[in-house]
Amino acid sequence: MKRSRAVCAGSLRIPEKGGNKFLRSLENGQGQLSPGTFTLSAALREGWTFPGALSAQKLLHMANMAARLHQKVAKKNDASHCKQVTAALQSPIGAIQVSGCEEGIHFIQLSENFVPKDRTRMASFTCEVCESQEEMTEPVKYCMTWLQAYFSEPWTTEKLPLPAFHHPIFQQGTFTSNVLMTLLNDVKFGEMASYKELATMAGNSKAVRAVGGAMRANPMPIIVPCHRVICSNGQIGNYMGGRGNHLKQWLLTHEKLLKESRKTSQGPCPMLPHS
Repeated sequence: MKRSRAVCAGSLRIPEKGGNKFLRSLENGQGQLSPGTFTLSAALREGWTFPGALSAQKLLHMANMAARLHQKVAKKNDASHCKQVTAALQSPIGAIQVSGCEEGIHFIQLSENFVPKDRTRMASFTCEVCESQEEMTEPVKYCMTWLQAYFSEPWTTEKLPLPAFHHPIFQQGTFTSNVLMTLLNDVKFGEMASYKELATMAGNSKAVRAVGGAMRANPMPIIVPCHRVICSNGQIGNYMGGRGNHLKQWLLTHEKLLKESRKTSQGPCPMLPHS
C-alpha cells in the first residue's frame, strides 16, 4: 500500500507531504488539528508497518492515536496558561536555559552555536546560575541543582531528586513518551544505546525511526539523555538536528572520562580539579 493513501480513522488530518514533520510539531506542543482523515504517515511515525491491506485492528490503533493527539493538544492548551519562569546556567557547553512553572519544567534549551573547549582531560567543572528576573520555581531550582551536579559531580545525580516535567509530551501515553522515559530510567551515566536497542527496550524493536523522532522531540536534553543514543555502526548520529553534534561529542566524552576516573579510583570518586 502506498504511503500517500489516506484512511479514515479518528478526526485528525495529517498532511500527505511532511506528515512526520507535522506529527513532530504536535509532539512539541505545536501545530493545529482539524477534522479529516488520518494518513499512514502517522502510523509510520509510531513505528507500525503495513505490508498488506490494513486490518481492522491497525485501523483501531490509528484511531486511538488520533484521540491521544487530540488530548495532547488539550493538555498543551492548559499548559499555555502556566506562569513560566526562565533561568540560565553558564556551563562548559554554553548557556543552558531552563523554563518552568510551579508544576514542573517546560523545556531545557542548549546553545547550539557555542563551541566548548575540547573535553580531553579528566576534570570537573563549576557552573554559575545567572540571576532570573523572577524568583525561580521549585522545579526550576531542582533542575539547576541537577545540572550543576551533572558537570561537577555527576555520580551524585542518581541521588538527587529529578524536577517534575510539565511538557505535554510527558503527559500522554504515546510511544514517544514511553521511549523518553525508558531512556531516562534505563540508560545511565556513561552508558550508550543504539536507536534499535532503545526501540527494543521501549517494546517495539521495529520502531527505530520512531525512536529517532522521539530524540528530536525531546524537550529535556541532558536530563533525558538523548545524547547517549547513537547509531548501530558506532557513529554518534545527529544531535539537535545535526547542529549540536559537537555538543553531543563533548557530553559523551565528559561522561566517559569521569566514569573511567571513578572506576579506577578506590572507594568514592574523589573531587577532581576544577577547570
